[in-house]
Amino acid sequence: MTDGSPAAEPQITPERTFALVVGVESYEIDTRLNLSGPAGDAVRFADWLTGTAGVPKSNVRLLLSPLAGTWVEGEAKPATQKNVEEALFTDLAQCDGDLLWIYWAGHGFLDRRHDLLLPYADATAGLFAHLNLSSALRRWKSDEIAGGRFRRTVTVGDACRLDIARLKGKFPQVNYPVGAPTRRMQFTLYASRPGETAKNTVRAGQFTDTLLRRLEGRTLEQATLGLPDIARDVQADFTVMRANGTAWQHPQFDIALGWDGSSLHGDTWADGGTTSRPTGGLVLDQVAWTELGQLISESTELPRDTYAAYRWAFEVTGCVPPMEHKLPSSDLVEIVRDLDDRQGTSRAVPLALPFVKHLASRAAPSPWVVAANGWVERTRERLSADPVPVPPSRPVESPALHVRLTEDDEDSYRLQLWSFQERWDYVGDFPDPMDLEGVRKALTLHLLTEPAKPARIEFHVPFDLLEVPFETWTVSRPARRGRGERAVQLGCRYEVVLRCPEEREDLELWLAKWQWYETHGGLHPDAVRDIADCDVSGDLADKLQLNASPVCVLAEVTEDLVMDVLEAVVDGGIPIAVWRRPSPAPGAAIRTALDADPPHALDVASLPTGLRRARVDQHPLALLYDNPDRVPLRRSLSS
Repeated sequence: MTDGSPAAEPQITPERTFALVVGVESYEIDTRLNLSGPAGDAVRFADWLTGTAGVPKSNVRLLLSPLAGTWVEGEAKPATQKNVEEALFTDLAQCDGDLLWIYWAGHGFLDRRHDLLLPYADATAGLFAHLNLSSALRRWKSDEIAGGRFRRTVTVGDACRLDIARLKGKFPQVNYPVGAPTRRMQFTLYASRPGETAKNTVRAGQFTDTLLRRLEGRTLEQATLGLPDIARDVQADFTVMRANGTAWQHPQFDIALGWDGSSLHGDTWADGGTTSRPTGGLVLDQVAWTELGQLISESTELPRDTYAAYRWAFEVTGCVPPMEHKLPSSDLVEIVRDLDDRQGTSRAVPLALPFVKHLASRAAPSPWVVAANGWVERTRERLSADPVPVPPSRPVESPALHVRLTEDDEDSYRLQLWSFQERWDYVGDFPDPMDLEGVRKALTLHLLTEPAKPARIEFHVPFDLLEVPFETWTVSRPARRGRGERAVQLGCRYEVVLRCPEEREDLELWLAKWQWYETHGGLHPDAVRDIADCDVSGDLADKLQLNASPVCVLAEVTEDLVMDVLEAVVDGGIPIAVWRRPSPAPGAAIRTALDADPPHALDVASLPTGLRRARVDQHPLALLYDNPDRVPLRRSLSS
């Protein structure tokens, strides 16, 4: 990492401070996107900079696109793509300064990488030209801004952080050139959490209004170095406003955004980055770290439910979790270190304590579990932290009826039934082989007469039977008085999944894939892989087994390639797959049919229920859902 700055921390002076201030109210792309207030908010923020803060007006680049017929005080160019990019990447990047402020008021959207996209005033229909603020900050943190200038960047975004799927139209992919990382510090204050809108009062942004009240009367240096406390005061103001029903958003801030997108947190902002520990909340002491090193060795593999424990640590302490559903490291100690360094660290409980307690609650009884719980309690008492709540139990699996079909001879099968609810119970088998119509009738009779109703039906079948649309089988229901017999499709009444345990030649690979899924969760960005026709080749199975992920395949392929993909799925150890059954009409994309919101955030764990909803909505989808840890023991069909 390059230094990018003089050895001594320069004094913060108005003369060496520059700013880009943008307010967008009017959008050429669609008048329905127009806002009332951002241009005025930008002018008020610029007034604070050039007034109380004392920044020379010649150092401030003010870009405004107010509503037609609206008068806004101050001379400014419009907030077009050309003007914004010229100011931020050419003009200001060549200035000789120590501190850069960026303020933006207007619409904001998050892409699938959670980069914040800010549409320009001149975005055209169907193509949302925008500033990728996250990418711009990465550029400003790199040595693309040369010469040791601009040690600090402060960014204030009074914008919503909604998913781009909320808009019709295309956001082109925008990434600005980035050099080697430097030690520049960045403080970013957002008006809202991901997924939230930023509220306007009468011609004013509620967030900007609140922030300016907290900045009032402060010098530039006081305001800049005091930003962590100012941000917390703004958050406290919004807590009060939410309680009385006048606000809904949750302002959020990051300090010194790391090169990999993680937050390097605490009060290092005020001391120029020399402090190595956050002071805004409880963190682990040296005793805790020493004992933790004895508890967790470097060779310890990530246990089952590690991501669930990581996520719960944020939720139970009231902290904002990272936007991306993935662990920060494959090393347990590094995960604990990440939790200890997170911005928004709970002032009552270090995030590391609920994380370790959750891991212990999901592990099998052992001396390690006793030692882990002991570490949590000793650390909590020594730090005078609040008690750690009891972690949630692992979700209970749906009651299931397991239908095993074993090939007897051509077109006939032996049928065996099992039920599952926390444990396997053998229901029985049928002595005579039968064809698939006989299987359907036997299953219908069982479902009608058995008092315990399953939520899920699992068809445990030979590979070739994956082509059979079991989910479309009709099950008769008793006729009501004066009305005829009723029939429902299995896939609309139950979660219907297919399984092929006997077809798995590499059991270790299959098990390793499932263990990765249980460790990292079904929302991990690498959990699912979409397969198109162009991906289908003789080495697809080799590609799928190369890494522990993916664990799920969405087969977006034409009908004649479906079985080729499924063969690669089984041979590649993939436990879960979704594909489209033959249908007269063109089917919707699988992600669209599953109504993933946003489309990239598909939770693998929700697929059994999601496919049932999709089938009710007339989407002919099939699901392979093959858990290697949950297979009934084989029984002799003659016993």
